[in-house]
Amino acid sequence: MAKRKVKRSVEQRQVKRQKEEDSKLDFGVFKEYDGESDVSFDEDEEQDYELRPRQFKEDQKLEEGLPIKMPDGTFKKVLKQKEVEPEESSESEEAEPAQHSSEESESESDQGLTPQEKLVKTKEEIARIAEQIMEDPEEHVKLLARLRRMANSKNPNTSKLSLLAAVPIFKSIAPAYRIRPLTEIEKKQKVSKDVAKLRYFEETLVFEYKHYVDLLTQKARVVSTTPKATELDKQLGILANNAACELALALRFFNYRKELFQIVVKRAVRKPASESEFKVYERSIQTMEELFKEDADHGDISVDLAILLNRAIRTREYKVDESVVNVFLALSILDDYDPNSSEEEKKLKLKKKDRVHLSKKERKQRKERKQIEKELRAAEQAVSAEERERNQAQVLKILVTLYLEILRARPEKLMAPVLEGLAKYGYQVNIDLIGDFLQILREICENLLQDINEEGNFSSTSIRQILLAIVTSFSLTANLPTKRMSVDLNKFVQYLYTLLPTLALDADLEFSHKTLRLVDPLAATQYRPNVNIATKSELLLRCLGYVFFNSRSGSGKRSIAFTKRIYPLLLQVPEKTGIAGLKFVDKLMARYEDIKGLYTTEDRIQNGVYHAEQDNIELANADVAVIWENVLLESHYCPAVAAGVKALMKKAK
Repeated sequence: MAKRKVKRSVEQRQVKRQKEEDSKLDFGVFKEYDGESDVSFDEDEEQDYELRPRQFKEDQKLEEGLPIKMPDGTFKKVLKQKEVEPEESSESEEAEPAQHSSEESESESDQGLTPQEKLVKTKEEIARIAEQIMEDPEEHVKLLARLRRMANSKNPNTSKLSLLAAVPIFKSIAPAYRIRPLTEIEKKQKVSKDVAKLRYFEETLVFEYKHYVDLLTQKARVVSTTPKATELDKQLGILANNAACELALALRFFNYRKELFQIVVKRAVRKPASESEFKVYERSIQTMEELFKEDADHGDISVDLAILLNRAIRTREYKVDESVVNVFLALSILDDYDPNSSEEEKKLKLKKKDRVHLSKKERKQRKERKQIEKELRAAEQAVSAEERERNQAQVLKILVTLYLEILRARPEKLMAPVLEGLAKYGYQVNIDLIGDFLQILREICENLLQDINEEGNFSSTSIRQILLAIVTSFSLTANLPTKRMSVDLNKFVQYLYTLLPTLALDADLEFSHKTLRLVDPLAATQYRPNVNIATKSELLLRCLGYVFFNSRSGSGKRSIAFTKRIYPLLLQVPEKTGIAGLKFVDKLMARYEDIKGLYTTEDRIQNGVYHAEQDNIELANADVAVIWENVLLESHYCPAVAAGVKALMKKAK
């Protein structure tokens, strides 16, 4: 009843107001031109605007709730705050313009700051982003996109700091396994809130990590010789390569490792043009060596890295530094590989009566169980013995093929590291390739000996290559089945006999890259590899051991000729090599009694003269020789050498 009275009074007021407005029009200027009114108003008729409800401007952040009834009977309208639901991938894309605008406003606010204050503010902002991500990665994983955009900033300090700050973040939050993409069936499945949150985190992490690796690839392409490259681009290229080296070691089992390996390999095969680039080059070499050393259990990393290295070396037509080829000496996956071992034993089939009967349901369960075990092994990065052996065979095939092609091309700088590698892995080479390798090794030895003896081009590198070629030839044939094939290595025995006098001229006989010595200020900058590279003295002893103890090339006549030629060498070599040479002669005397005749002039049956200058063992007539060098060696400055000589003379009596 009260509502009707209120409504009626409102209507009466509206009618009264309308009459007053109409009365004002009777005295207007339009009355003079028109005697009649165009519109006739009915006092009792309601206008259209009076029938329309009042409209209020709604707040986008508020929503209307259920009304509340007050004690006086009226209803009160209730407004409450809207709940904003978090969106997934689309939200991050929609938020980018807002973040860009916030970055622009921040840059405008930084205009009044000094460069030092701007640098401090940038460091604080990057530190805050890194702290939030590492504190709760699943909640703040979107901040990786902001950090990546900061790495593309035109500000040098911002781009450098952001590029490096992402490395420890990814090392901290990335798992030690590969995250695979979800299948269509898995995407349609309903999962819990925690699982959905984890999936979103993994997808975002892989997405941002891929873009970061692409950014490193783009930045690392720039070197000092790149045309139109600014100083900032060159510095970012060095920083990107350092970041790739660190991530390649720390996240070797995570996604996109091949892309990181590619960055490291490209920098390693390129010649450094400055000292800063040399440090990056050195770190790239060390990174590859560590990857090869620490991959003894799996082999898949060695396969990926060997393929990339092989392709890069061939692309540059073998114009790379020897340290790049020396990286293969760090391969640990081949330490226990024997390709010539017995073939895989065939599994014996069980007889039908011995088989366990399984129902159709049990066979299905067993099949599902095997599939689950296979997925678990893949998730745990477990590698079966068959997969590991397959990886070993693939790595060896890549390595041997590369060595053979380098030997055929004969680049001067790569001959020594290739021969070093063949000396280490030669016993694993396939039988079909041994003939090609031996033919190339013979040509190498003949050419180098001709340069030394005829043209006088003596060098420490040439001696090392000849010794490595001899060691490699015996290493290649060490594990051959003697019943199936026989290889003549007399040529290499002759090369070793010819080389012995020349070894006395080498002042670096006992030196290698690992030897502690003063740096030659006139020498060019050389990289010191971490792998164990033998000295020429060690290579000589290995050659002698192969000839007389690890092959059928030894004989009484050859033992006499080599012993007679070794003694003049002992007069010139350092004391360690001298002691090792005397021990070898002692061991050789125990095997070949004919050597004792060199220590005395009595009981001689042979006639003729010993030709010391003759390099042919058969024509040297070493049977009539006498070791007169004992008189000088007894007065050797090293007491151990003098004592060894006296012991051998006493033993020969």
